[in-house]
Amino acid sequence: MKKYLLQFLICILLLNLHSCSNENDLIQVLIFSGSNNHNWQQTTPYLEILLSGTGMFGVQITNRPDTLKESDLNKFDVILSNWNSWPENELRWPETTEKALLNFIKKGGGFVTFHASTSAFNNWPEFQEISSSAWILDSTWHGKNSPTKIIIENDEHPVTNGLSGFFIFDELWINAGKNEKFEILGSATNEDFLNKGMENQPAIMVSEFGKGRIFHTILGHDVRAMRNTGFQTLLRRAVEWAATGEVAQILPQELSLKNVPEQNYSWQKSDTTFALLKGENMVWQYNFNTKHGRPFFHPVYAGRNNLTCLSPVDHRWHLGQWFCWKYINGVNYWEYLGDSFNSAGKTEIQSIEIISNPDYSAEINMEIVYHPVSGENVLAEKRVIKVSPPQENGNIQMDYNFVFEALADTVLLDRTPIEGEPDGKSWGGYAGLSIRFNQDFTDSRFISAWGDHENINGKTGDWLYMGFKGLDGKPVGTQIMVYPEPQTEGAAWYSVNTGDLPFYYFSPAVLYKKSMMLLRGEKLHLNYRIVHHNAEVTESILKNHFMKFSEKKN
Repeated sequence: MKKYLLQFLICILLLNLHSCSNENDLIQVLIFSGSNNHNWQQTTPYLEILLSGTGMFGVQITNRPDTLKESDLNKFDVILSNWNSWPENELRWPETTEKALLNFIKKGGGFVTFHASTSAFNNWPEFQEISSSAWILDSTWHGKNSPTKIIIENDEHPVTNGLSGFFIFDELWINAGKNEKFEILGSATNEDFLNKGMENQPAIMVSEFGKGRIFHTILGHDVRAMRNTGFQTLLRRAVEWAATGEVAQILPQELSLKNVPEQNYSWQKSDTTFALLKGENMVWQYNFNTKHGRPFFHPVYAGRNNLTCLSPVDHRWHLGQWFCWKYINGVNYWEYLGDSFNSAGKTEIQSIEIISNPDYSAEINMEIVYHPVSGENVLAEKRVIKVSPPQENGNIQMDYNFVFEALADTVLLDRTPIEGEPDGKSWGGYAGLSIRFNQDFTDSRFISAWGDHENINGKTGDWLYMGFKGLDGKPVGTQIMVYPEPQTEGAAWYSVNTGDLPFYYFSPAVLYKKSMMLLRGEKLHLNYRIVHHNAEVTESILKNHFMKFSEKKN
């Protein structure tokens, strides 16, 4: 176990987990795939990313587990099964493969299953010994995917040690088959269950078979569920435990039971980050001069919930809370090129001054220039960000002041055309200050300054709030306010609110309705306030925040 822990810590210190290339020092994982009544074509690649991205696991996939021999399995420390035979549960593997799997586990190999991968082999008695919570005809059922509450019942087992409960958007199985040899570490319920007074369902369980360790969870119906921090944490820890009997991975802050509200604040600084801590826990962090190519806030915590999402697989250039232009003189500063973290246009920090105050407020002063990768500077920016002192209610307030100045004879600030314009797109119009929210969240909703809380894109208004239920089930959200004077003629709100991905994003898009031309020496001023809320809010609360902001002196 020591070699795995040492390798894991080295990877963290290098800040590049993929650089850990010594395969002999990695936990070797074999994923069973190729058959499942769920979408294994999507979930198996996601499982590979989920594990290999830690730098702790070497991952291989087989879509024909029925062809494996014992000598094939002995190359691995643990098997993660994303395979089932449903609805052909009378199916059996060749005898040599069945014996190979059983011997692998008996001799000490780990076996991890999740959701539907235990629904297999009704006529293979030994498989029933190494599985639990299988689908039983005429008994098991489930409702719609919905926010599901996970309750940790044993927080001393290596997999769940120190782990808090959490919410996940998933499919909850009811009355699944039980194996009394499995110890239940956690259970699940949802709002419908709670309203009907129904019993919680076993959701996280472990067992042993010979010298081998077995883990199963009913969670993980689809990629939507797999994006949840709770699921990812459970699965990674389960795979490590099944392989080694121990868990060295550190719990994410939002899932750790070690949070102590009485802890003191402190600053943490490096060449590329500036952060406020409360005890060992992050409150917020500003990142600059990183591989991502532009400065951004991530993470930002409201209570136990991290609000921001960094570089998700669907849009790697979405960087938590950040500012970016789309096109300057036809050059793209927004998207990355290929698999790199580089754009055709470069956002270059020329200077940064960070002022950390005794009351734990902060001021970040930056000078930035924009230019094509191999071209001259076309736009200059002076950016001032003021972060208020920590608030007792857990809210975080940030004020942005931007001054842009044209350095070329003409500077065209532009965006993807919107619908109704030539080559217009339904997703056109974005550019400017943006927030991509955590994919753990559920129950998204808007409250707007103009009263329409459903239709957001293209609307103008002084402020907009986007709220959610957090990973812990509590309400969180963010309000962005636009200072009344000056405002650009083309400014309007832009949002994405797609729960099935999940994809939560909004922005006071400075160029939504039209592009903008600056002549050399002309300046553009933008002023915003962001308040991250750590509690339920009402329209009157949000209006009051804007009134205070609109009265501030520049």
